[in-house]
Amino acid sequence: MNSNKSSGRQLAVTPRFALRMLAVASLAALAGCAVTPPVALTQHDLLRQDQADRQLMFAAQEPVKGPLTLEEAVARTLKYNLQQRLALMERALEDDLVVVQNQGMLPRLTAQAGLRTRSNDYGSSSQSLRTGSESLEASTSQERNGDTASLQLSWNVLDFGLSYFGAKAQGNKALAAEERRRRVVADIVRQARSAYWTAVTAQRLRAEVSNALAETRQALELSRQSQDKRLVAPLAALRYQRDLIGFVRQLEALDAELSVAKARLASLMNLAPGAEFSLAAVDDAKMQVPALPYQREQFESLAITGRAELREEAYQSRNALLETRMALLRLLPNASLFAGLNQDSNHFLVNNSWADAGVQVSWNLLNVLSWPAISRSAERREHVAELRRQALRMSVLTQVNIAWLERSRAEQVFVRAGELSSLQRDIHRQVENASRSRAETQLELTRARVEALLAARARDLAYADLLNAQGMLLQAAGIDPLPAQLGDHSVEGLASAIRRTDAVIASGTLEIPRLPAASVASVVAAPAPAAAVPAPVAAVLPSPTLRQVSGERWRSLGSLEAGGGVADAR
Repeated sequence: MNSNKSSGRQLAVTPRFALRMLAVASLAALAGCAVTPPVALTQHDLLRQDQADRQLMFAAQEPVKGPLTLEEAVARTLKYNLQQRLALMERALEDDLVVVQNQGMLPRLTAQAGLRTRSNDYGSSSQSLRTGSESLEASTSQERNGDTASLQLSWNVLDFGLSYFGAKAQGNKALAAEERRRRVVADIVRQARSAYWTAVTAQRLRAEVSNALAETRQALELSRQSQDKRLVAPLAALRYQRDLIGFVRQLEALDAELSVAKARLASLMNLAPGAEFSLAAVDDAKMQVPALPYQREQFESLAITGRAELREEAYQSRNALLETRMALLRLLPNASLFAGLNQDSNHFLVNNSWADAGVQVSWNLLNVLSWPAISRSAERREHVAELRRQALRMSVLTQVNIAWLERSRAEQVFVRAGELSSLQRDIHRQVENASRSRAETQLELTRARVEALLAARARDLAYADLLNAQGMLLQAAGIDPLPAQLGDHSVEGLASAIRRTDAVIASGTLEIPRLPAASVASVVAAPAPAAAVPAPVAAVLPSPTLRQVSGERWRSLGSLEAGGGVADAR
């Protein structure tokens, strides 16, 4: 009776109409399950995908203008190398996830709206509990059709705490991603420098190798013709040809090695295969031993605070502590606060619109049983973090010392290679002068020329190895090849920044990290660590609990020791 008031503005649902709606919903569900099998890629699809990828790989690149210098080649590698792009995208992704985690701490504002309908009236009757008599007249308090709407603001205290620690952990992941990007940049710069000097030496000797190879092949052909005409003794001719073939093989191997040097550099700079470019010429006078601006101990100090691996491990150690705190937080009771506005079109209600608020507390008492396991895992996680940090620190110090020794060895090899190359040039000059007066044979002249080329190539390779060893030492010390802030991201701007950074590094003006005097005194006065307990004895000793761990040690879990350049996890 009362529901008829709204019959003019809302549609009444009949059983036939309900059956039709149910049939339509069933057909829609069946249509959604009918998934066609995936179509295999054809060669045409792969070729189109390759063409699209090539356009994206080499698009929007500054053209190569003139001979490339070392700084320009490194700048192009940093700007266009795909590994560098991937590292930048990973860092950007982690930064975006930090924003997402921060938004997880906000309260939830939920808006809801709905429609309801039924085929008949919602009615009920009453029965007396004392007499058992039933009322003959049914009543209703709800319309057949209606709509509802609500706007609820809720805030879960436990979710806020977990989101808070999750946001701090994601921030540490973003910082770790930046350290991984630094490591990628250092690797790319080292590879670019090595490939550049290899290509430069290839360009320097390419013409000489080609001429020597042509003359050697011509001498081999003349020797075979002389053997066919029996102008020389057969055994002498065969030995002569054997030596010439050996020279040809050495020259061909050298020519093949030189031909791929520029291709490797082009790949690092992300140039299209077969792209033509030239490198700036380097005189012999510029091929000098680079100076070492710092001592070995100073390189170690720089590595302790600058190596990306140590800093990344410190951020991961912070997250280990945050994971323990999140596990402990889940043991606490959960409280939810809510408030909202509601609206219902049911005109039987006295108040169709209302506001509500409240609080709800829940606690899973069985979670308390997880406390001993969480306590033990937290202590194990602390010990693992300390040992991992110490092992990585030892590895870094070892790398610095090995890089120092390799650089010293490369300097000795370059000096000896330079002396040998100078001697071979003098020998070739003397043999060439003697050949003009017929004092030396063509074989000796060819031998002297090949040996001079091989000695020059060995000297150039030794110089490239020396510069590579120098770069390895700087990389082992954690010295960045680029400044922290860049104003110009063009190739020329990056090249200028690389030149300035190299000048600063070569000047030896980098600040060497040192502990304050008070910290050094505290370290010296600290008691020596206890001797390691053998494994069988350690297995019997009781494990310390979290209460036995001091508050200061608990707060500093996951941070590097003094001088590590990283704050604690608070």
